[in-house]
Amino acid sequence: MKEITLTINGKTAKGREGDTVLEVCEAGDIHVPTLCHLKGITDVGACRMCVVEIEKERRPVPACTYPARDGLVVQTHNEKLEKYRRQILELMFTERNHLCAQCVASGDCELQDLAYEYQMDNVRYPYSWPALPLDSVNEHLVIDHNRCILCGRCVRICDEVVGVHTLDFGYRGWKDTVVADLNQPLGESSCISCGACFQVCPTGTIFSKNGAYQGRPEEYRKVSSVCPVCGIGCKIEALVKDNRIVRIDSPDLTGKRGVLCHKGRFSPLYQNGERVRTALVRNRRGTLEPRPLSKALDLVAGKLADIKARYGASSIAGIASSQASSEALTAFKELMGATIKSELIDTLDGDAFRAIARGERDSKAKPAGLKEPLLEEILKADAIVLVGADPSESHPVAGSYIARAARQNGAALIVIDPVHNAFQYHANLRLSPRQGKEAVVLDLLSRAVIEKTSRSRPDGTERIATLLKDIDVSRDSKQAGVRADDLLEAARVLSKARRTIFVYGDGIMRHDDPAPITSLLNLATVAARPGKGGPRLIALTPGGNSRGARDMGLASSSQSVAKSLKNGGVKALYLLSSDDTIDPAQLSAMSKGVEFMVIQSSHLPPAKTKADVVLPSPRWTEARGKYTTLDGLTRTTSRIIRPPRGMKTDAQILSEISGRLKK
Repeated sequence: MKEITLTINGKTAKGREGDTVLEVCEAGDIHVPTLCHLKGITDVGACRMCVVEIEKERRPVPACTYPARDGLVVQTHNEKLEKYRRQILELMFTERNHLCAQCVASGDCELQDLAYEYQMDNVRYPYSWPALPLDSVNEHLVIDHNRCILCGRCVRICDEVVGVHTLDFGYRGWKDTVVADLNQPLGESSCISCGACFQVCPTGTIFSKNGAYQGRPEEYRKVSSVCPVCGIGCKIEALVKDNRIVRIDSPDLTGKRGVLCHKGRFSPLYQNGERVRTALVRNRRGTLEPRPLSKALDLVAGKLADIKARYGASSIAGIASSQASSEALTAFKELMGATIKSELIDTLDGDAFRAIARGERDSKAKPAGLKEPLLEEILKADAIVLVGADPSESHPVAGSYIARAARQNGAALIVIDPVHNAFQYHANLRLSPRQGKEAVVLDLLSRAVIEKTSRSRPDGTERIATLLKDIDVSRDSKQAGVRADDLLEAARVLSKARRTIFVYGDGIMRHDDPAPITSLLNLATVAARPGKGGPRLIALTPGGNSRGARDMGLASSSQSVAKSLKNGGVKALYLLSSDDTIDPAQLSAMSKGVEFMVIQSSHLPPAKTKADVVLPSPRWTEARGKYTTLDGLTRTTSRIIRPPRGMKTDAQILSEISGRLKK
C-alpha cells in the first residue's frame, strides 16, 4: 500500500493507506488512551477516550475510526482533550458500580489504570448506582453487569474471531447491557466457554471463577507454552502462582490459532481425579500400596520377562494414549517393539487410524494427490463439507474457523451427518442420511458432481466415474434417506466452488467399515479443481498427538490389540494412559483374562480396574514434550509447573524398563 505522511503533535509520522489515525499513532509509539479498541477486531469508537483534534474538523473525533490521509495534521494531547477525557472517565465511573477496592480486576483493570493516569481523585457527577444482575450460571465464567462500560469488546471478539456471536447488546439507553442470545443466562446459551470475552474485558465485568481474587499480575510467573489437548496446537500463556496455574490466556487472541477453547483455557486449572504421585503395587490382599519406583520397575521388568519366556513375545501387548508426547510414544514403541519384540502395539484411537489407512488404500483417488492443508486454510475456503464431525465438541477452535468462514466470508457449508449437531444451524445444506448410510450419500454426491461438472476433471476422476456409473441419484437417494434435490443442490455448490475443504471426524473414522472414508476421498477428488493443488481434507483425529502416533506407525497392525485381548492370547498388557482419562468400562474390559497389567497414568485408575502395577506419570503441564498437530506441525510444550517431587517423565520410566529387560 502507498505510504502516507501525517503531522502528529508537530512531528512527522508515517503510515499506510487504509490505516486509521490510531494505527499511525501506535506505529509511531504515540500514546493515545483507549478502552474499546482492540487490535485485530473492528473499531467502533464507543468509549471516545481516543478523541483527537484534526485540523479543519469542527470537533474532536475518535482516532480509532478516523481514516488517516496524507498531509493530515493531528493533535493527540492538549488541555482541551485532557479535560474531555477526564470528563468521559468520570461519567463512566458514575454510570455503573465501579468499586475498585472490591473488584476482582483491581490492579489489572484498564479503566482503573486510566483513572490513575488522569488523576481522577474525585467525581463531579452523581452516581447512578443501578441494581444490575450478576450471571454466574456458566461453569467457568461470571458476568457482573454492574462493572460493564459497554465497550463492546466482548461482543466483537465473540462475533468476529470466535465466530459464535453469542453476545450482543440488549435493551436501550441506561438499561443497555451485554446479553447472551435472547437474554439467556450464559450457561444456558450458545456460549462455548472459550473465554475470549473474559480475556478482552478491560474491567472486572467478565471474570473466571477459578482465578478470581488470586493476586495481582506482578505476583504471577508467566510461562509460554502450547496446548496439546485436541491436536490444534494453540499457543497459550499460563499465569502461575505458588506452583499453581491461576489463569491461561492466549498470547495473540486475534492472530493465528489465537482463540482458545474451554479444554485449553480452563481444564488445566482443575485437578480432576486422585493423583498418582508414586508407584503402586497390588499386594496379596488385593489393594494397591506405595512402593519405591525402582522396586516397582524391577517388578514390571521381571514379570514381563517371565511372561515372554513362558508364552512368547506375542503374548505381551501395549496400548498407548495419543495424548502422550512424541518422546513418550517413541520410548513406548522402543519398549514394546525393539526390546520385547511384540507386534501387538496399538493406540486407544487406533481404529480411527486403521479406518483412514484402509480408506486411502481402497480409494480410486491418488493418495499422493491428497493434501492435508493447514487449519487456517479453512478461512480461505468458499465451500466446506463437514462429514461425521461436531467440531464444537471435539475441536472447538476448528469449529470456530468453520463458523467464521460460513458467517463472515460467505463460504457454503454442507453438513453430512446422521446425528444432529450445532453446525447444522450454520449450514447452507444439511444432508442427514440414515445411520450407516454415509458412504451411500457420499457416492451419490460424487456422481451428482461428475454429472454437473463441465470443466476439465482432475486425475482420478475417470476411474471414480466408472466405479459409480450405475448410480442413479434420483432413484438411490431414498435408500440413503436424503432428498435428491438436496444432493443436486450440494453438487451444484461443489461444482462451482473454487476452493473446497473437506473436514471429517469420529462419525466416519470410528466405523468398522472404511467405506465412508473411501467415498469421501473419492468425492474430494471429483470436486477438486485442476491446477488448484488437489483435494484438501482435514481429519479431526481424536487425540492431541494422534497425528504423531500415526506417523510413528503405532497403530499400523491390521488387527487392534482390543481384538487380541478378546481372543485370550494376551497375557500381559502395558497401558500408557499418561494424562488421558479412559472410560472405566473400557479399562475393565481390557483387564479381563490378563495375568499381568501395568498402567502408567497421572491419575489413579478406577477401583474395578485390576492393575497389578500403577506407575506415575506427569500431567502435560508438568513436562516439556513434542506434539504433532492434526495438520502436521510440530509443537513443543513447556513445563508450566513443577511435578511432584521425584517424578520422572513417561519416556524416562519406559526407557528404564527397557534397560532392565536388556540386561
